[in-house]
Amino acid sequence: MKKLLLITILLYSIIGFSQENWNYLPIEISSNNHGAICPIDENTVHVVSDYGKFYKTIDGGENWIQFDSGVNEFFFDLAFDGTENGYAVGDNGKILKTSNAGQTWSALSSGTTEALVSVDVNAENSIWTVGDNGSVLHSTDGGNSWVLDSSLTTENLNEIKFKNENIGYIAGGNGSLFYTENGGTNWSQIAIPTTADLSSISITESNIQLLAGWAGGDGYTFEGNQVYRTNDNENWEEYYIEDFLTGATAMQFLTDDIGYMITSNALMCDCCYVLIDKTIDGGTTWTESLNEETNAANCHANIGYADIGFATAEIGYALLGRFILKTPYETASIEDFNKNNSFTIYPNPTKNGNFNLKFDISELDGISIEIVDINGRKLFAQNDLKQNNNISIPNHSEGIYFVNLLKKGKTIASRKLIKE
Repeated sequence: MKKLLLITILLYSIIGFSQENWNYLPIEISSNNHGAICPIDENTVHVVSDYGKFYKTIDGGENWIQFDSGVNEFFFDLAFDGTENGYAVGDNGKILKTSNAGQTWSALSSGTTEALVSVDVNAENSIWTVGDNGSVLHSTDGGNSWVLDSSLTTENLNEIKFKNENIGYIAGGNGSLFYTENGGTNWSQIAIPTTADLSSISITESNIQLLAGWAGGDGYTFEGNQVYRTNDNENWEEYYIEDFLTGATAMQFLTDDIGYMITSNALMCDCCYVLIDKTIDGGTTWTESLNEETNAANCHANIGYADIGFATAEIGYALLGRFILKTPYETASIEDFNKNNSFTIYPNPTKNGNFNLKFDISELDGISIEIVDINGRKLFAQNDLKQNNNISIPNHSEGIYFVNLLKKGKTIASRKLIKE
């Protein structure tokens, strides 16, 4: 289930990172509280957000293209059948499909108005989606037609996940867990030692891992406080999540041993946090991969709803409502240029429009400069920056200007410049 965060660069000075180097990508998604992220490889990533807006990057998140489907519903999950065909599911039975690697998306007829919250592909053109009130939909023709089966349960179904063409699981409310070993022709219920809501199925080579907890009042947020693990569908090991104050919103295991979980929340104490934990022993113990705590005014958290996915064993992405995190991700930040005298303009005010720009840091790869007036009009730009630079803008009138520093085209710092 994907039920469950650009201020970003400006806030790095109050964010604490540990272990993996998680940083925010240069994108801010408007009006999104749900959505899903789907890495295809380390550079190609798709995102679906509320109101049918899609985003795609092919350079690891530095640049994004957007497509607006015009379908004004909440969206909860996203899966691809290869690189070209993708499917997104959402509220009121909405299913959208792309056949051109996310350039455009169009609506499919699902035959239901139940909320669809999880989608997976087990074979070419074989698409499965599950949702509220026991809804299970299957298409064998790439989404052109769907068969609805509501006979398994009346519980809300939170995630469907296949290990291969034949073996798959469905997890839902009140400890509902179903299993198939013949590609979904038959599903059987599996007993599990909990009546908690189940979410975030992870299937690895030997194990299945389940996140257990409780769904929020809106049915779309989630707080997981336990992890259940089995290698035979009969004997279950149980691990409590102790260091997530309000429980995990999503979880993904990459191998039998390595897994991640994420939470985001804001509390009445005017504190806001995004936490990502990592395990290297199958879920027995967890350590911090990211610990970000801010006040409410600087909050990145998307309360109770986040999604996490890994393109490779090393490269991961997390969607937090309006924001996207990536690991590893190195970026020049305003902190780098504001500390001490690492970015200096003098004299200021300028003399006859001439001033010096000095860096006290050595890494200037991808750094450029632009000068804009108070209306945002660009008046000057320069790419080949050195440690010491002499800049001249003699033909512009007296007044206030801004010197913007950019990395790969994205503004990372700014200084006010006065011309007398």
